[in-house]
Amino acid sequence: MAKVLATKKTERAGVNAFKSIMEAAGHIVQEIDGGNDYGEDCYLSFTELGRRTGDLAAVQIKSGVKYRRAVGYAIPCRDHIEDWTKSRIPVLGIVYDPEMRACYWVNLTEYLRRELSKGKRPKSVPVNEEAILEGEGVDDLTKALRQYISETMGEGGKSYRGVRGAINKAIDERKHRGEQHFASAPIGGHPIPVFEAEADFLERHPNFLPRLFTILVYLIMIVTHAAMLPGLYEAAGIKYGDFMRVSWLANYYGLIWFLLMIGRKDSHRSRAAILRYSAYVVMCSGWYVAMGRYLSPPPWPVSADFELSYLAAIPQVTKLAVILIGGHYLTLEFSRRRRIAKVRELRAETRED
Repeated sequence: MAKVLATKKTERAGVNAFKSIMEAAGHIVQEIDGGNDYGEDCYLSFTELGRRTGDLAAVQIKSGVKYRRAVGYAIPCRDHIEDWTKSRIPVLGIVYDPEMRACYWVNLTEYLRRELSKGKRPKSVPVNEEAILEGEGVDDLTKALRQYISETMGEGGKSYRGVRGAINKAIDERKHRGEQHFASAPIGGHPIPVFEAEADFLERHPNFLPRLFTILVYLIMIVTHAAMLPGLYEAAGIKYGDFMRVSWLANYYGLIWFLLMIGRKDSHRSRAAILRYSAYVVMCSGWYVAMGRYLSPPPWPVSADFELSYLAAIPQVTKLAVILIGGHYLTLEFSRRRRIAKVRELRAETRED
């Protein structure tokens, strides 16, 4: 049987949640076929007293906790700035949080036009966590979008002005030529016969390369740590006694494990990468000290000042990492619980009304 990806379920949950909310309020939601999705997922047609008003908005729906920020949410816009600002109808941004089971909204066109007029080119559009699409929030969205449509109908034409305009025009023309080049290619693109067998194997075993890479990484880390242990133990003897050597080694390996463990579990990619790279820096520095002292003759001279500083710093860095990083993630957890409490409170008020 075919497997339904979790990401697909989350995407559909966001579309279904938005559609259910707006249709319950009497408005009309028309989905766009996935093959024709170029930055919008559906169209929203507003109604009043059972009649269509003629006001129309395109809707971009993002589903998942990855769009959550420390305060509110954010919708990436780097690839769609031109589409959303040139649009003759406003583009509404929706973020669906599956843990909160709530939708949050923002007028993408309004925000991006305002930022571009200031000479800024944002990478994402912030979404206020107060702009929840429940109860009175639906009326707030309807009033705001209809008022914006009445004030800006017909805007969105693109012009090239000044040096920046000349650069943007050259970029747009180059993109257009590239699109024409790919459009003239045969169906499916140009084949590469040399790698057809390899491509067939990887299609049959899609997890082969990721698993192979993971196994190689673990093997390298195990062998590296085993080779480092004698040298680190000898180096630690410069500053510490027998018992403290063991304590220092526990701090060293514990710090690496702590950073890698959190980096692996954190769903925020950039933050997880920083933690993993920090662990690699600590690991490589230890390897530099260990191999330079343990091997005879040493492959490279190890500075005595660096060695002493490194030995003294590891226990302190371990303590700070546990306190600061642990405190940061504890703060994020409290923020998540605060969001849940706020959503529950708003829903309770809506039910009472």
